[in-house]
Amino acid sequence: MHTPTVVCSALVIAWVGSVGIARAEAPTVQDAPNDAPTSAANPSVIAPPSPEAPPQKVEDAKRTAKAAALTPIVPSPKNPLHPAFQLYAEIDLPILGIGIVFAEARLTRTQPAFCAPLCDPAGLNAIDRATAGYWSPGWQTASDYGLYAIGVGAATLLFVDEGFLPGLNDAAVVAEAGLAATAAATVMTLAAGRPRPYLYGDKAPLSDRNSADAGLSFLSSHAAISFAIATSTFVTMRRLHPRSNAPWIVMAVGGAMASFVGAARVLGGMHFITDVVGGAVVGTSLGVLVPSLHRSPVAIVPIAGDGQRGIALSARF
Repeated sequence: MHTPTVVCSALVIAWVGSVGIARAEAPTVQDAPNDAPTSAANPSVIAPPSPEAPPQKVEDAKRTAKAAALTPIVPSPKNPLHPAFQLYAEIDLPILGIGIVFAEARLTRTQPAFCAPLCDPAGLNAIDRATAGYWSPGWQTASDYGLYAIGVGAATLLFVDEGFLPGLNDAAVVAEAGLAATAAATVMTLAAGRPRPYLYGDKAPLSDRNSADAGLSFLSSHAAISFAIATSTFVTMRRLHPRSNAPWIVMAVGGAMASFVGAARVLGGMHFITDVVGGAVVGTSLGVLVPSLHRSPVAIVPIAGDGQRGIALSARF
């Protein structure tokens, strides 16, 4: 399996293996009050029926809504008020599957770079020309280990902070962000077909310079997935601990590790500086976007009216 998807795929496998447990213990969807609003997070709720609506038709509508409802993967069956991300089997499992397939699409490339085995650096921009010809297997290995450390560190942090099942739900969202970043990087890499920096020199072995992988420089999937994991973990921790400094510490450490991975890819001759910058932008953007598209089953809503003021804790399944 290609290196950038190993960590995310491991999280996905672990999470999928827990889905049956979480769903088996999850509370069932109950009939909602007639005055409750319809929402995507609670598709079993129907709009308020008119006063003259036949009771039988109202019940039929409720049964239809239940049949069409998504299957919630409850973050914490024994504590449904835990604010882990709410996932749905019909949405998140397909997204993860598509992400893995897209991320591995680069394995289908068989032709070498267009200028292999040696490219002319004259066509490069001034920034990337400075690193043309770089080659260092040591730095390449360091970038791989750095990527593994970010993934394992993020998963460990979530498990320790939340517990096993809630941590798996949140880790699955982080994995979705990482896979989305890798998938986007793969599509752009195959479309660009840019030669790697080591093709602009003769330090790398001839077999590497003539390989299909030599034409997959822009953009850096290592950088994309590293920044996606770091950013999505920060977004997750900030939601769990909005008044704590811990999320910002997580962002600082994760950002530093992701920057190390990107720098190691440049020093190893696998990517140009612009490849890494592009990967960082894509990864950071998806690291914010993917968690933001998921909601927690717990919401705090204000209460006002008829002598009542305060807040209420609302759970959705």
